[in-house]
Amino acid sequence: MKVLVTAHRGCERGLLEELKDLGSFQGTAFKDVLMGEVDDLNRFLEETDKRALFSLSRIAPIEKSFRFSPKNAVEVFKAEVKPFVDRIGRGETFCVKVNRRGMKGIISSQQMAKEVGSFIWTLLKERDGVEPKVDLKDPNKAIVFETLGNWCGISLISKEMRKRYFYVRL
Repeated sequence: MKVLVTAHRGCERGLLEELKDLGSFQGTAFKDVLMGEVDDLNRFLEETDKRALFSLSRIAPIEKSFRFSPKNAVEVFKAEVKPFVDRIGRGETFCVKVNRRGMKGIISSQQMAKEVGSFIWTLLKERDGVEPKVDLKDPNKAIVFETLGNWCGISLISKEMRKRYFYVRL
């Protein structure tokens, strides 16, 4: 499974060294951001927690990735998020987070999250017949978009996963 990991400022090289036996990791065009491939996500998350890696800031599992352009970003994000909506249960709170790297001044993380969140809200209301609840601080389910330029990775992160693994954060 793909994972995007963020190092504390200036700790990218140290983090690459600390992670070398846990998967295949490489730097990206963005400072302190690494992309990796791990065989077993849960084992990787357990091992990073056990090691308490001081250079590691955050881990984002990547379930699916795609490319987009500024012209079609909203439409592409909406199309790509549809399969994830089915995993939000009736009555569960949700939120959408967009962690944008690149395209500064072209795409707004907050605006993108708001538009995709409204789209999900509408789908859930139509599906369940009740108004869904948004919780930006501690949702039952968070749909997270991680962008690196025109590449985007997406995942659904549960509250349980965030509580169980220290480095999985919103």
